[in-house]
Amino acid sequence: MTFAAPRAGPKYFAGAFDSKILAMQPVDPQFSFNPMAGIPIYDVRMRSLMVGPRQRPDPVDPIYIPVGGRLFALSVGSFQLLYPPPDDESDDQEEEEDFVWGWHALPNPPFQHEHVTSYAVHRDGRTIFVSIGGESSATFSFDTAESVRDGCMWKNHGQWQLPFSRKPGTTTSWRICSMDVISDDCENGQAVKYTREELATTVSDHELVTGVTLVSMGGGSKFCVVECCLDHSVSVPFIQLVTFSMMYGKNGELTTGNSRQFREYKNIPQGVSNEMLENPVAFWM
Repeated sequence: MTFAAPRAGPKYFAGAFDSKILAMQPVDPQFSFNPMAGIPIYDVRMRSLMVGPRQRPDPVDPIYIPVGGRLFALSVGSFQLLYPPPDDESDDQEEEEDFVWGWHALPNPPFQHEHVTSYAVHRDGRTIFVSIGGESSATFSFDTAESVRDGCMWKNHGQWQLPFSRKPGTTTSWRICSMDVISDDCENGQAVKYTREELATTVSDHELVTGVTLVSMGGGSKFCVVECCLDHSVSVPFIQLVTFSMMYGKNGELTTGNSRQFREYKNIPQGVSNEMLENPVAFWM
């Protein structure tokens, strides 16, 4: 499936609503005022295409976070929510007729979008945590189960940041880390554990890892690391995948054990943008 859209915008794709991928690239200016303009949505399971509502205005540098069957979009100057699409097979036709599928504005966060360094969804399946860097580093949470009428608000948990998986002091070596589940009243940083194993696959002197993305493989402790690499000898990009499971050792250390498996894919389309190579986007469905 190929979408005709501006290149170099991988961040405008989101995976949500079970098996659907939403392509939300900005519209060409000459069509931006068309009230019928929508976003293509591809269902990878049904192999079908549908059209969904656009964000107004088009998002700038968006972060898409699926939570509890809904899609949240945090972008420059806005924080919005999209409910699942209407079900064509629903027996409640009256409810379907009253449903207007569109984006809903939520309270703006108390931080600047460009300062976001990491984010995660709590294991309760309803709370988003976001960390910001800069001079005033902090971590905030947003309970998606609260409605606007209930006065949903961002909560500040103190001047600390969620952990990340880059090995300290390096740019291409990666380790997985874990921390205790954040309680609702947590206001201090948690202890962080790092794996001893490095997840980057072995590359030769003429190969460079340009970007890495960590993907959860549907619950439990199974994950996949997507590495975009560049072979300088022939100027050709390729992808390496590392799949693994997380566990704790006898002494409580975080480890992948013998679960790591490696795959390599060379057939990458020509003309892939540098932004895609630096920020690969992948979904597990």
